[in-house]
Amino acid sequence: MSQFFSFLPFPFVDSMIMFFIYGVVGWVVEVIYYGITEGKFINRGFLNGPLCPVYGIGFYGVIWFFLPFLNNFPVLFFGSALVCTIVELIAGVVLYWIFHLRWWDYSDYRFNFHGFICVRFSIYWGIACSLGMFLLHPAVMKVISFMNRPVRLGFVFTFSSILIIDIIVSVFTIIGFNKKVAFISGISGGIRKSSDYVGSKIYDTVDTIVTKTTPAVNATTTRYAEFTAMYGAHRTEEKELAAKHRAEERELLASYMSTGKETFAKTRDAAGKKIRNTFLRLAPYEVKMLGALQTNTEDENEEIIRYLKEHFDDNFPVSAKEDDPESKDSPSEIYRKTVKEVVDKEEKSLKDLEKKQKAKKGKKEKKPL
Repeated sequence: MSQFFSFLPFPFVDSMIMFFIYGVVGWVVEVIYYGITEGKFINRGFLNGPLCPVYGIGFYGVIWFFLPFLNNFPVLFFGSALVCTIVELIAGVVLYWIFHLRWWDYSDYRFNFHGFICVRFSIYWGIACSLGMFLLHPAVMKVISFMNRPVRLGFVFTFSSILIIDIIVSVFTIIGFNKKVAFISGISGGIRKSSDYVGSKIYDTVDTIVTKTTPAVNATTTRYAEFTAMYGAHRTEEKELAAKHRAEERELLASYMSTGKETFAKTRDAAGKKIRNTFLRLAPYEVKMLGALQTNTEDENEEIIRYLKEHFDDNFPVSAKEDDPESKDSPSEIYRKTVKEVVDKEEKSLKDLEKKQKAKKGKKEKKPL
């Protein structure tokens, strides 16, 4: 038999133990879920016993295909949702096709497919199986490792026998054959009674927990609603205050820019006026001298620049209205004479330099070939 089931990721006996454990855990989850949402105990599932085969098959399929992707949560989550949804769809269609009955109906949920599956419970499948891969499966594997082979075989044989009997009895109950055979009816009632007893105990525990925690949950919900309202009001106030501050900052910046522009314009006008006045009082030979200046050379031009800086100082009486241009001792006349002497000296130096260059050029032309 081990060779026949060699395609399974685990030995056949271990796989059957996993199927039964996961099926029972799924049945418990169903009882708890509907106990909270419906407020009463509901014995879910196709069988009379405390077992949901859809959970056992679906979760075993997730382990089979997605155990290597345990560290890749997106793949694990969506893969779990896909596998379990397919198993749920096949089970629902087969049961409806055989018995014309529905054991679950998602027609009232959005994005459902003929009531057999829906997006909401596919997400539930993904969450439950992802958590089960990290929490339930390692614990189950540890429990199985503690069992020796005879215990494993006994476990599988016992629960397989109960499952087969439960399937037969459930099918006979559905088609009404149990009414004709009292023996089958007694077996069905016994299995159902045991299942209901276990389920009612689970529901009573859940109901007790819910009852005791309801005041705390309501208080928490109320306080959370108060916190949400306060947080929203504070956020609104912060946005309004921030908008007010930004407006004040923009207004202040605009005033700074306006003041800066006015100051720059005044400075520019004053500088331009002073430059124009300076050039208006220059004589023609002074303008010519400025055009000939070479400020990057170390020659007599530096002397000219020094004279200009000294005599164009603000304390120097440069306005033609402040002195008599015809007086030989006036500051303007002294300055013009001094500048003229410097310019004449510069022009003489330039002429001497040109003569030397011409002389050198003439000597080069007279050299014999």
